[in-house]
Amino acid sequence: MNVFPPMLNERLFVPFLDEVDGTLCLPASATAAEIAAQTTLHQLRFPLLLDESLPLRDQIAATTHASASCRFGPFCDNILGMNWRLPSGRIARIGERVVKTTTGYDWLRFLLHSGSRFGEPTDYVVRLRPDCGFTVVALFEGTYTALENGVSQLLHSGWMHWWDAVDFITDATGSKVRVVVHCVPSEAAIFVRQLERIASSIHAHFTLHQPTSPPFDGLPDLVLKTTVDRVQSLASELSREVERSIAFCYCGVLHLYLKPGVNLTERIHALAQKVAPELHDIGGDWYSRWLPAMPPTITESPWLQTLEQAIHDTCTP
Repeated sequence: MNVFPPMLNERLFVPFLDEVDGTLCLPASATAAEIAAQTTLHQLRFPLLLDESLPLRDQIAATTHASASCRFGPFCDNILGMNWRLPSGRIARIGERVVKTTTGYDWLRFLLHSGSRFGEPTDYVVRLRPDCGFTVVALFEGTYTALENGVSQLLHSGWMHWWDAVDFITDATGSKVRVVVHCVPSEAAIFVRQLERIASSIHAHFTLHQPTSPPFDGLPDLVLKTTVDRVQSLASELSREVERSIAFCYCGVLHLYLKPGVNLTERIHALAQKVAPELHDIGGDWYSRWLPAMPPTITESPWLQTLEQAIHDTCTP
């Protein structure tokens, strides 16, 4: 079983920026500022960022989605290729410079979600988006019912494709819905008027902010994958047990942030076990960067062992 065919060093990805296709090859250690330094002058951006200072590798390892996944999909759909260091130390090229090159098994998705068992990324080829130069963040505040109706309106209209993010946030100040719009400055008023109409129709308090960049929420302590119709109520149910929660309403993904302190891993594990049965019943899942990966199932274990042996055999001279 030849999992990774022999590759010359010339086949590995080298740093590049393709302005036409909107793709960028950069080290997995790159930060938001380093990404912006390469893309902003070309009016391009990588919107799926969680933290301003942590490397992209850590952000992708922490979760499958970011706030802007509402519009642009999960990380795995925005990473086109990788230079991947295998446990033996050998670096293999995975993927290509374009969105889709072949049919078959998705190695990118598998490796990105495999933890460190099969190695680690050294470089990513990421898909960029146009940088229109202007970001608007709108906040809706009101009763749970009002915010629920607001989310429904935001997600069930033709405007849905223009929202970078539709997030339901709970923290010490209460609950709110955050909508992020990225557009050219001359069109911002159009989107603002539509958001104001929605706020008025649900009787919610509406505030507008114009940050210099989209919000950075930081890395979540626990990630829950549920369904779109369940994510907002689940966030509300767990609000008393966490410091902050951010529900990505279009994706059905919930990021939970616990109060720092002692026994953090124990608290995360207890919370995960509390919701795990319900998540599994609907085909959902949970993940935490602080906890070891779940052991493979009886069906998965032999397959993974075969894969590990095949990688070892391929990399052995």
